Amino acid sequence: MLNTIIHIDENFKWSTVNSNLYHLLEWMKDYEEVGSVELLINGEAVEMVKDVSPINLQKLVTLGVDVMVCENSLQQRNISLSELQDSVKIVPSGVVELTLQQRAGYSYIKP
Repeated sequence: MLNTIIHIDENFKWSTVNSNLYHLLEWMKDYEEVGSVELLINGEAVEMVKDVSPINLQKLVTLGVDVMVCENSLQQRNISLSELQDSVKIVPSGVVELTLQQRAGYSYIKP
């Protein structure tokens, strides 16, 4: 089983992260590889989780990606849950989420 967590915390990396996600998902499909893919968003990158963002996270969710957003980062930037795209899930701490998933055997990618 191939479980992967991709981490983004800087806005200028969105293009690279999207490319990484699509390539990984395509490879998994082509080789019939089974596993979970999670996108963990924290730091300044949470700005792009707002419902007015040009980044369409629902498309990733439709493809099977679990999109997780750090609550600490949202609070630090005064972003309320009502401002977020519907498709995201909230985790209390991005750092803790990364640690737990790595302990669970997830491969960690940070472009």
